[in-house]
Amino acid sequence: MKFHRRGLAATALAGALALAAGVAQAQTLNNNSTGTHDGYYYTFWKDSGSASMTLHSGGRYSSQWTSNTNNWVGGKGWNPGGPRVVNYSGYYGVNNSQNSYLALYGWTRGPLIEYYVIESYGSYNPANCAGGQDFGSFQSDGATYNVRRCLRQNAPSIEGNNSTFYQYFSVRNPKRGFGNISGTITVANHFNYWASRGLNLGNHDYMVFATEGYQSQGSSDITVSSGTGGGGGGGGGSKTITVRARGTAGGEAISLKVNNATVASWTLTTSMANYTATTSASGGSVVEFTNDGGNRDVQVDYLSVDGQVRQAEDQTYNTGVYQNGQCGGGNGRSEWLHCNGAIGFGNL
Repeated sequence: MKFHRRGLAATALAGALALAAGVAQAQTLNNNSTGTHDGYYYTFWKDSGSASMTLHSGGRYSSQWTSNTNNWVGGKGWNPGGPRVVNYSGYYGVNNSQNSYLALYGWTRGPLIEYYVIESYGSYNPANCAGGQDFGSFQSDGATYNVRRCLRQNAPSIEGNNSTFYQYFSVRNPKRGFGNISGTITVANHFNYWASRGLNLGNHDYMVFATEGYQSQGSSDITVSSGTGGGGGGGGGSKTITVRARGTAGGEAISLKVNNATVASWTLTTSMANYTATTSASGGSVVEFTNDGGNRDVQVDYLSVDGQVRQAEDQTYNTGVYQNGQCGGGNGRSEWLHCNGAIGFGNL
């Protein structure tokens, strides 16, 4: 840490005021480092070159890198990560000719997963990763996110330098662009959609809102914070959840999940009926159809939270509706589940 000398008395007074106010001093990182700074977890990693990152007060960090850097990534956030609502704002100083991402970035263990929610990028769209597999798209926070899974072999990870693991990408369309930038990520929507497509996460390690650069040059000055409504799986008051649904054949099985945990499961009849559960859990909520077969289909009319109705056909995604020749192959806005899949009803 560096302190500017302004005379002994002035320095002592400034130091006392800073300590009293809890003001964190800026800290510039030039070498790989993780830790906490003014209430936020941070990570900074590079494999070579001149990239650096400065930690400012609160959730703010700035970075700069030149083309002599091969690969670097860093940012501020939380450890452990989880399904919170992440707000970000600031400046992203790259352009379409530079290979860089601005993204929510995190890891889990057991399984080891590296994940990105890409808000903006330069010359390379990670949804084009070689050998990857597409898992459809869904809507969240005013945009469509395209989902892709890629395999990394003998690569650096939080468990060593020669690890094999999957990467999960949600890539915003349209991307945010460059310069002054701001946005919100409802993280539970991504976790729930990934889980509905079999892309499961493990135990959360860190999650930061990161800048990354690869054989490029640029800068960023970003402030991150945690908003309301994301939830981490508890702590709120008890809520009464009602799912109104029916089956076409009878015997269809559905489950209500909150924050990826099953709250209740029901077996449907062919008559539209209300199915009710009480929970204090918070996070993303889904209604999932689990035993497709024969003539079984599910019609979900709505989900209500303490009497507030959310119509199924108005929701952000549906991975079980049959559209465009495949399950989950359309825009997802439907009250029907023709295949095993889920309708996402947003955060509780």
